[in-house]
Amino acid sequence: MSRGSHDQLQALIQQTMLALNALSQRMDSPGTETLLHPVDAALRLRRRREKKFSVSYFGDPAWDILLELERAQRMGQRIAITDIGVEPGIPLTTVLRYLTRLEKDGFISRRVDPNDRRRVFVSLTADGYRQLCETFGIEQAQTPLRSAPPQRSADPSSAWIGDAAAPRMKTAAR
Repeated sequence: MSRGSHDQLQALIQQTMLALNALSQRMDSPGTETLLHPVDAALRLRRRREKKFSVSYFGDPAWDILLELERAQRMGQRIAITDIGVEPGIPLTTVLRYLTRLEKDGFISRRVDPNDRRRVFVSLTADGYRQLCETFGIEQAQTPLRSAPPQRSADPSSAWIGDAAAPRMKTAAR
């Protein structure tokens, strides 16, 4: 690399860092939440609150889980059980306990990853999504938040967990 291109690259990196720092400072300002999607604003406010106060004062794992699922689905991302609760610092055992309850109450569904049966994806049900939208006073997306479940086949890995017509996920013996 020539000295001139090295200097240009260094200047570009410095400009990028300055721009990122300025953006970061603006994003930390109290008024930023008004520019965000309501769910993203709620998540950001919760993280800010946890920085200012002891995390042990506040706890609402079920709500954090629902907000994370809504954000992931809105962004077109699948979220695995092991990824839920990482950002808010919810222990995996707590996540599993709340997922069971949320699934039983019809707010979420689970789906085995067809490529890796050890992994299970979680998403909001239509009812769970509708209720979150009503809570935040936002319109429901006209298109589905996630792709439709795969067509039924003899392969049990493609089954939606919690779907009464689909086979339940089997747990492996240890």
